Amino acid sequence: MIPLVDIHCHLLAGLDDGPRTDEEALEMCRIAYADGTRVIAAGAHQSEHYPENTPDRIRLAGQRLTQQLTAHGIPLTTFPCAEVMVHPEIESSWRQNQLLSVADRGQYLLIEMPHALFVDLRDTVERLCRAGVSPILAHPERSPELLHGDGAIEDLIRVGCLVQVSAKSVTQPRDRREERALKDWFKRGIVHFLGSDGHSPRRREPKMGDAYQQIVHWAGSRVADRVASTNGTAVSQGLRIQIDPPETRRVSWLSKLW
Repeated sequence: MIPLVDIHCHLLAGLDDGPRTDEEALEMCRIAYADGTRVIAAGAHQSEHYPENTPDRIRLAGQRLTQQLTAHGIPLTTFPCAEVMVHPEIESSWRQNQLLSVADRGQYLLIEMPHALFVDLRDTVERLCRAGVSPILAHPERSPELLHGDGAIEDLIRVGCLVQVSAKSVTQPRDRREERALKDWFKRGIVHFLGSDGHSPRRREPKMGDAYQQIVHWAGSRVADRVASTNGTAVSQGLRIQIDPPETRRVSWLSKLW
């Protein structure tokens, strides 16, 4: 299996709803490494619920984690990251350097929908792109409007949004309809990144290996390698990735009857 790159993981002790202690954070890192991950986001939420999580605070916590990994002999590479909740002034916040980009390189920004809400993000994506940063939408499969909508996710990609799906959604879909929709996403090139969205050594483990194997089964190793490793590697190293337009959804003659 190709070395995995996890671009969405909450690893910084005490900063949000992720690990509570340094020991828990290190245990998560050991779990991720044993599962095949070699590069991982050391991330935290940036939202109204965590107003103290400034870019500097996340950077310092990330540096501390790196030092601890070295001291404990855990050969896992980490990079700083924030999961930014979308809000009306997000473009202004970005321009004022209040948000931390993926790997702190100023090129990509991991964003999420407001809790329990669906928001049309096309204008937000366009504004962020004009401001010089490419948004990566975290776990959009949680929004039925995107997962099952007719062209909604494609519209976001068309205006510059990238897509990150969570590993647990791949391995534990809620039902067969969700499984079919996710399989279709991977086969058509909708998904650009895989992330564990890990929060804990027990409750939400930072594992991606089984999801990688499932994506291989669904769409082949080239797709699995791209979304679970090579795209994440490029982003973490400050390289631009080439994104092809997603394939058109195939509609069977039987579904047309309904």
